[in-house]
Amino acid sequence: MPKFERKTKEERRREIREAAKKVFLKKGYRNATMEDIVAATSLSKGGVYQYYKSTKAIMFDIMQGGNFFRHSRSQEIIKEGLEAQADVFEIITRVWEAKLFEKVREKKLYLMFLAEIPYDKETEALHRKLEKQSFELALNALEENAAVFPELRHMAKKMLYSDILLYSRMSIGIMMSYELFSDKKIFDSKRDEIHSIIYAFIKKMFE
Repeated sequence: MPKFERKTKEERRREIREAAKKVFLKKGYRNATMEDIVAATSLSKGGVYQYYKSTKAIMFDIMQGGNFFRHSRSQEIIKEGLEAQADVFEIITRVWEAKLFEKVREKKLYLMFLAEIPYDKETEALHRKLEKQSFELALNALEENAAVFPELRHMAKKMLYSDILLYSRMSIGIMMSYELFSDKKIFDSKRDEIHSIIYAFIKKMFE
C-alpha cells in the first residue's frame, strides 16, 4: 500500500491546476468539465471543489500564474540586457518578443481563455483584471531595476495604463496569428523586421 502523503493547501491547488492544464489542452477549455479535472487528480470531488468551484476559476488562477511567470521571465531578460549594455528600448523590445514568440504551453491555454470573451462578459471582466495585474507587475519590473538602469525609472513614470492596454491588445493580435497556425515561417523569416517595428513603437511610447 502506498504511503499516505499529506499535502499542503498550495500543493493541492497546484495539483488541480496541473491536471486542469492537461485536460484543457486535450479536450479544449470550452469542452472540459469539473468531472474531467477531478478524474485527473488524486483528490475526491469534494476535495477539488473545496479549492475551485468551476473550470473558469481554475483557468483564471492559471492565467494569473502566467502573469507571474511572465514577470519573472521579464526580470531575467532585463538583467541579461543590462549585462550586455543594451539600450533600454532594446531591452523592452526583447521582453515583448519573448512574450510573443517563446514556446510556453500556457500560451495555448491563454488563447482558449481569450476565445471565450465574445461569448461571456465575466471572462472579459476577468481578462481586464489580468491586464491590470500585468500593468502593476510591469511597473514593478521597471522600478526594481531602476537602481542599475535609471532610465527604467523614467519609463515607469511615463508608462500609462492605456499604454499597457494598447501593448496588451497588440500582443494578443500578433500572438494569436503566430500560435493558431502550424506554419510559423511567415513570422520566423521576418523576425528582424518585427523586431524593428516593436523597437520603434517602444521608443516612440517612452522617449
